[in-house]
Amino acid sequence: MVQNLESLISDVGYIINNADKLSNPKDYIQIISKIQYIISSSNAKFYEGIKRKRIPFDEIERYMDLDSILINGCSTIGSIEIARILRFGEKAVSNVIDIICIDQQRAITQRDTITNYIKMRRYKYEFLPNNIYGFRVSLNEELIIPNLYGIYFYIKVDLSNLKLYITINMAGNLFIKKNGLNYILYFNDFGLFSIIYKFFRYKDKDIKDLEEYEKYKDKIKEIINKGFNDRDIDNLRILFGEKDIDKIRKNLDKYLEKHPGSVYKSLYKVIEYV
Repeated sequence: MVQNLESLISDVGYIINNADKLSNPKDYIQIISKIQYIISSSNAKFYEGIKRKRIPFDEIERYMDLDSILINGCSTIGSIEIARILRFGEKAVSNVIDIICIDQQRAITQRDTITNYIKMRRYKYEFLPNNIYGFRVSLNEELIIPNLYGIYFYIKVDLSNLKLYITINMAGNLFIKKNGLNYILYFNDFGLFSIIYKFFRYKDKDIKDLEEYEKYKDKIKEIINKGFNDRDIDNLRILFGEKDIDKIRKNLDKYLEKHPGSVYKSLYKVIEYV
């Protein structure tokens, strides 16, 4: 079995080494499927070669004015995107700034915009290897296989008392999980998507985040009432199956049982269109 996996790795070595240079990963789907097989058939464990920590959103904004460096067609996601919309300065967020762009040209332009900003501010920075996120595979020798395939960039910004990490990804990229392959999707409204995703994942930290956002009731209501455009709804249907939507709805039920009158009650109107 080990010998077969080593032979496969040798066959797909070019794709592994150039995972961040594939302008159309769909063209390599058969090879990437082999890579996914290697990962699922081995004792591979997910590897994250950075030091992630939680810091106040204000600390990020002190060094990186996200509003000024984000270009049209690119957006932050997750807690950072929600904090950015709410102007929630004291919110604890990750020191990893995830950005998704709608296409390859914008991803490249976003990279250049960010690096020019960093140079202007005279921060130290470096591009990180394509397997800084990946799967650690132990055969005769240890190998870290990237979990992402397409055009993407990982940047470390080394500040005097803080390290920020910026990931720039794009729609259409393929990422590998042990149980399959998924495409990166772009949402016009990543703020609303990030709120819904917290109800999908619904871990303790997500519940705490949702509770903290409640203090910005009017702004949250505005995000929800704006809703998704048709393209976003189509992408939600790609990402979430019926069981997933049912899970989101049940978690929303659980939250509202403990928080009657919550602003998130209006999410039911959004979910029913998916």
